[in-house]
Amino acid sequence: MSNTDLFLIWLIGGAVLMLLEFILPGGIVFFLGLGATLVSVLLYTGLIEGWLEAFTTWFIGSLALLFGLRGVVQKFIPAQVSKAKTDEDLDAYNQIVEVCERIPAQGEGRIAFRGSTWTARNYHQDGDLEAGTPVRIIYRDNLVWYVEANDEEPANLK
Repeated sequence: MSNTDLFLIWLIGGAVLMLLEFILPGGIVFFLGLGATLVSVLLYTGLIEGWLEAFTTWFIGSLALLFGLRGVVQKFIPAQVSKAKTDEDLDAYNQIVEVCERIPAQGEGRIAFRGSTWTARNYHQDGDLEAGTPVRIIYRDNLVWYVEANDEEPANLK
């Protein structure tokens, strides 16, 4: 295979890799493509010849470009990052859940919530909450949910 054929293969491969950056963002694929384009230029000028030199140059060149320029490029093209206040407990408050293990007035039981069972205490402590009873989540203290009896329909269980 001639250097002209290798030049075209590396040039097309580099262009394809750089275009793949639009599909696979992150800045890594672009630098692999830039390294392949560098190899194509070196093949065209005759500074390197053959597959072995081409792959070695591509590997070393891509790593050098990646580690040397990625941070600089990221400063000029910032990542799309969305920051929002998230508090899972706020989403849990007032949720209607089901008691799966009896909650005595002064003790602990279990509720079914978010695909698991959790330790729960009766917030008002005025009576037992039997298994199957719908309850409302009031707040959480460490890993213990505080709940109160609920008068809503059980169809709202989450």
